[in-house]
Amino acid sequence: MVRRLALVALVAVTLAGCSALAPDGAAPTPAETVTPVAVPTDAPTETVSPPPGVAANGSVSPGALTRAHFAALADRSFRWRLDYRRSVDRSAPVGGETASNVSVDVAERRLRVGDDGSYRLARRMTGMVGGTVYADDTGRYVRGADSNGTGYRVGSGEPNYRHYLRTGQTLGRYFAVDASTVSTVEREGRTYYRVHVTAPPRTLAEGHAKQTITDYAATAYVAPEGLVRAVVVEYEYTLTDDRVAVSLRSAYRGVGETDLSRPDWVADLVDGGTAATGTATAGPTATAETVTPTPVDGGDQ
Repeated sequence: MVRRLALVALVAVTLAGCSALAPDGAAPTPAETVTPVAVPTDAPTETVSPPPGVAANGSVSPGALTRAHFAALADRSFRWRLDYRRSVDRSAPVGGETASNVSVDVAERRLRVGDDGSYRLARRMTGMVGGTVYADDTGRYVRGADSNGTGYRVGSGEPNYRHYLRTGQTLGRYFAVDASTVSTVEREGRTYYRVHVTAPPRTLAEGHAKQTITDYAATAYVAPEGLVRAVVVEYEYTLTDDRVAVSLRSAYRGVGETDLSRPDWVADLVDGGTAATGTATAGPTATAETVTPTPVDGGDQ
């Protein structure tokens, strides 16, 4: 009897255990399989190398960058503008007080280049009569601003616009440094390297024994292939009693998308067979301080 009661109790406990695992007599369900959550990892991104002539540590080689710049422009049309401004404040004692006499020199260049190398340049400088130069495979032509629409041919040969740009001189004068801040920026869907210099190159700083440069800032925006898309330079310096402020701005537009047609005044010379060689008045040779510029930011001529 005792043995029968023990058996009944064992069966009851077993049934109770089953109902505890499966309420209401339902059969136990298999354990749910959990898929581990994927841990996101940083996917490797393409690293764009600095343009030729610009090192990762910020040093700049103007020669290498200039060569890459012209290589990027080869057989491509473009528009280029440059503004240069130099303001001189000369102070002089007058009756116990100091009188200030401010003069401003301005130089402008506006260049338009076709994909065949033909070009049209308009230029203006303080104290000089401006004018226009056009060149293509028929020759080089000049028209003065006061020439009443007439011009003349001054040469022949393959047109060459490079010396008007003065890219090498600008980079060599303002960016020949061992240290600059290099970063990347996005402009119009493209990546550019921003090269920013806040200490003047030694050749500029030591240009004159009594010269003191302050507030120096030179910034270039360079495409990975080396095209110097824009340059902005601003600084001030004192020399004896003179305070001088310098500003230079250069910009390229419409690279590979610019049209250039022969001006009417040139077409008249070519078609009329009157392309007589004239004597051009030599324009000013832009010194390190006087860059021959052009309006900046886009306008066309």
